[in-house]
Amino acid sequence: MPSYRTLCTKDTGFYADTVEWCPIQGFKDVLVCGTYQLVESKDPTGSALPSRRVGNVQLYRLDKSEKNLEKLFTTSEGAGILDMKWYPEELNNRAVLGAVSAEKELKLFTLFHEQDGTFVLKEQTSTCVGPEKICLSLDWSSSINNELRCVVSDSKGQITLVQCSETSLEPRQLMQWTGHDYEAWITAFNKWTPNIVYSGGDDCRFKGWDTRTDCTQPIFNSKRHEMGVSSIQCNPVHENILATGSYDENILLWDTRQMKKPLCSSNPGGGVWCIKWHPHYGNRILTATMYDGYHVLNYSHDKDSHGLEVLISYKENYELAYGADWYTGTSSKIQKTETEMNSDEKIENESTDSTSTSSLVATCSFYDHILHLWEVNL
Repeated sequence: MPSYRTLCTKDTGFYADTVEWCPIQGFKDVLVCGTYQLVESKDPTGSALPSRRVGNVQLYRLDKSEKNLEKLFTTSEGAGILDMKWYPEELNNRAVLGAVSAEKELKLFTLFHEQDGTFVLKEQTSTCVGPEKICLSLDWSSSINNELRCVVSDSKGQITLVQCSETSLEPRQLMQWTGHDYEAWITAFNKWTPNIVYSGGDDCRFKGWDTRTDCTQPIFNSKRHEMGVSSIQCNPVHENILATGSYDENILLWDTRQMKKPLCSSNPGGGVWCIKWHPHYGNRILTATMYDGYHVLNYSHDKDSHGLEVLISYKENYELAYGADWYTGTSSKIQKTETEMNSDEKIENESTDSTSTSSLVATCSFYDHILHLWEVNL
């Protein structure tokens, strides 16, 4: 029977909205958490001052023996962080992290080991995406002609394609286009065809773009979601499967070869802010649903049918569920010691099917500024 248990929680100080495990070998025990908070203040006369959107990036390391997250580093207070993504490949023995901020910036960090083995996260460069806008999401493609490509969406409905040098990481804007009438909440590359970019907006539209064109017209424009489209991700195992989520509380699965209608849908509730396919299993989806916690769903399919089923709902300590991610390490199971198990758990542990899988999950909750580490048994 599917189950979960909380391993630890951390207070992030500022409101927490995004978490990402590093996928790069040698850094897979590293987790970053991004924070964002609107700070209002007054001058000595009591008059309101302009509000500030502040936040930081927090670096944690998984301590498997203690079942804990150890905080290693926090960037200094700066513009609030709305989204972060790791570049999927190693570069010169380093991992590269992209982060987008409330001050119209794409920031690039590198993660590396010092000689004594400690982890260091260093901001390398940044670029302004455009004036008077908030950057809302980003995604990386695989390397094209030895160049890194990143796509960013923003509060004015625009999508920006950025290219970075593998050596210097210096960003250069390739193109920018208006994708949506209102906020473009999410953008993502097609993992399998990196010239294709997807976007979702507050105008309830889910669109596809071919970046080999000038992107004045989308390759499709779906109205299947009834509210703002807030999450998009390609399946990392099944090439043509794509998931989208929306404020309308629905997850839709699509075949990218035929975008006229979705394959199937599920309503986990709460507004689907974040979707993450399991990095190794193509039939598991983790979601952060804003007003209804976090869910793990099973994707089942055969030649003629597709389905989604909620397996686990995690609703502990959350006030607006925003961030969620699977641990990418290969040995993610953390066993309870004999003294930690009660008698029922010992019996269940002894009788568990050997084919069951266990994964670690990190999630974060906004208003109560909590980072969770929990274990899923499926």
